[in-house]
Amino acid sequence: MDASTIDSSDLAGLLAQYAGYTIEDLYSAKRSIDEARYAIAAMLALQIYELIAGMQKEIRLIHRGTLSSIQVLYFLCRYYPLVIWVLVIWAYVADHDADTCSRVAHTVHALLAPCQFFSQAVMMMRAFAFAGRSKRILALLGSCYICLLGVDIWVFCTQIVIPPTELYVLLGGTGCFPNYGDGFMALRIGYSMLAAIMMDLISLVVVVVHCLRSGWNRDVSLARYFVSQGLTAFALVLLINVGTAILFFRPPRYHTGVGIPLILIVSNVVACRVILQLRAQVLPTASELSRRRSCLVRNAFFLPESDSWIIESQALPSTQNYNLS
Repeated sequence: MDASTIDSSDLAGLLAQYAGYTIEDLYSAKRSIDEARYAIAAMLALQIYELIAGMQKEIRLIHRGTLSSIQVLYFLCRYYPLVIWVLVIWAYVADHDADTCSRVAHTVHALLAPCQFFSQAVMMMRAFAFAGRSKRILALLGSCYICLLGVDIWVFCTQIVIPPTELYVLLGGTGCFPNYGDGFMALRIGYSMLAAIMMDLISLVVVVVHCLRSGWNRDVSLARYFVSQGLTAFALVLLINVGTAILFFRPPRYHTGVGIPLILIVSNVVACRVILQLRAQVLPTASELSRRRSCLVRNAFFLPESDSWIIESQALPSTQNYNLS
């Protein structure tokens, strides 16, 4: 029996049978479930689009050469979410009864946790490599990352509360969603959002502070690229996290999970783009090298001698100082 197809008298009788629910509660819950399903399906489409759009760069910049840590992280960020999203679609978009959801909800929710692990690892290694692989920086970023892992394991892998059985009966089956309307579950998801934001912020601050303290005396063009790229990535992820938090904690009491798939998937999409863009900077194609050299020659003829430092800022990126592979 579906709540959208029965008449008001039948629905009122069912709600009277299961005390504590009103018609408004039921429709709010169903609306939140539908919104979350649309978001989950949209994230699958986004992953497929990103995979196809970036395949040529991936083959040139990632698949060639010996296997390295950055390649492993790229594969995890790109393909782990895509693989588990098939299971997510089955668990959350398809309709199931309460018994099925009680068996699979915990496992599916736990499999979402690594989506936070991998993307944050990329940002951490990116900042660590740029800062000259300093042990103090590694200790700082490593400590923050361990805290992030602890928070996400606590959020995604322990004490998963699912909706009561009555909701499955009233809706005639639904997806195996956690009960984000539960106050404890809602607060834990909020802590996970905050931990991800803080990790992004600390990684970005490490890069900016290192640039200021070193006087940008390494490779100016690549240094500025690190900072501008980090600001763009952080601003995008921050916007998504803030928007998700607003949607999540707004009234009514049934918190919508529409933004949670965005946090899990978009952060990995951004991480993959960061890796590809950085690899493209240190491994330019022949045409890119020719274009940069043409710029150097043109600037040598048309810039006054007093501005020669500008030519240095456009020098070809050096792979000697940045171990990004």
